[in-house]
Amino acid sequence: MKKRIISMLACGLLAASSVVGLVACGKDAETVELTLWGSATQQETFKQMAEEFKKANPDVNYNIKIGIGEEDMAYSNVGKDPDAAADVYCYSNDQLVPLLRVGALARLGGSYLENVKASNSEESVKSGSTGWGTADEKVYGYPYASDNGYFMFYDKSVVTEEQAGSLEAVISACEGANKQIAWALDVPWYTAGWFFTFGGEYGVTYDDKYNEKSVDINFDGDVGIKASKAIAKLTESKSFAGEGTKDTTITTGFATRKTAVAVSGTWNAKRIKESLGDDYGVCKLPTVTVDGETKQLYSFKGYKLFGVNPHSGDKIGHAHKLAAFLSSESLQKERFEKHLIGPTNKALAESDAVKNDAAIKALNAQNAFAVEQTSVPSNFWEPLKGYGLSIMQGLVDEKGSGEKLTYGSVKS
Repeated sequence: MKKRIISMLACGLLAASSVVGLVACGKDAETVELTLWGSATQQETFKQMAEEFKKANPDVNYNIKIGIGEEDMAYSNVGKDPDAAADVYCYSNDQLVPLLRVGALARLGGSYLENVKASNSEESVKSGSTGWGTADEKVYGYPYASDNGYFMFYDKSVVTEEQAGSLEAVISACEGANKQIAWALDVPWYTAGWFFTFGGEYGVTYDDKYNEKSVDINFDGDVGIKASKAIAKLTESKSFAGEGTKDTTITTGFATRKTAVAVSGTWNAKRIKESLGDDYGVCKLPTVTVDGETKQLYSFKGYKLFGVNPHSGDKIGHAHKLAAFLSSESLQKERFEKHLIGPTNKALAESDAVKNDAAIKALNAQNAFAVEQTSVPSNFWEPLKGYGLSIMQGLVDEKGSGEKLTYGSVKS
């Protein structure tokens, strides 16, 4: 993708390539080629939406290429060569700082910025911004999903609504029925919630070039010991499904009724509901009791946005127009209906269809006990992944015999 700067004065567009408020006007004689990257599970939906975009803009001959780019892998996919990356791509809000560090996000301006702020929840807009509420405020994303979090699904024929509120009761019910509990503790996104439950926190500060200046993670000491004790209650149960829990594992498990409980998100809700029928249960995460103290289990929560690549050259206006279209209320509604993706659009979020959906209700209930997933320290994920694997394999001192566990430590 060549970097080019052209004059758009004839169309009234007085904006730098990184800040766009309007779109090139008039009919383009040439074809405008755009590339869009999004989740593998939504490829057909993106293709359909691209066709809708073309029909809504008949004055331009758009050729839109659709590719796979998972939101949580945006930095890995885009950061290695922003100049060759998609013009529009999806990203989860924890990817914001790394993407800014490599200059891979264009800033919103003009009517685009006004519409995003007016239509979407403040939290979702803020998640793709820097300097929020100050003179240096800059917005770098078009929000479209508020459901980047997790909660619990369960089979009502195995676990009662009352039992679903307690980890100990869930384990007992599943052991008694010889059913599995799927909880991806080898995935640090899920493991982190157990540490948050007992007061674990992380923090990171950046310089003006978005390089890390300081990192603080207090997952060791008493926090680590209590989290380890809690996790061990699950991993030592014969009902624990173990390593390798994926979306396909969860949905297949419910379809065969081998699985009775799973921790996942809205993206699996439709398939689980189809499998369980009247036995479909969903709720916030359960409580857990450690050393006589009962605590509500915590989770991560976050948002997903469309980012525009500032390396799109003279296509930058068209890229913003596509991102704005894809994040509009009508298309957020389509995503909710097809994939049960929680909307960031304020009007849509207040609709009966969204508010009354059981999975969305469970997500909202869990969000009261969730940590906002802002950009995490670079050393956050890998040690936590190693910790999860180690405790599942019985290598971590989960008994809390007084030894102070360090972040991600295992016994020698």
